[in-house]
Amino acid sequence: MKLLEYLPYAIGCAAGLLLALLVGAVCGLSEDAQMVETVALVVLGGGVAEWYWNELSRR
Repeated sequence: MKLLEYLPYAIGCAAGLLLALLVGAVCGLSEDAQMVETVALVVLGGGVAEWYWNELSRR
């Protein structure tokens, strides 16, 4: 049951990764910038999704 608590974070990370790949392909960033952007969007996507899920479950 504890594993299901990570589901919102995992979904947010996947969404952040897809967004990072899309932005990296469209903008033509350098490899270093793509790496930083990918890490930042994956972590932010997971954090925002988990925060939003927790806010919904409190109501």
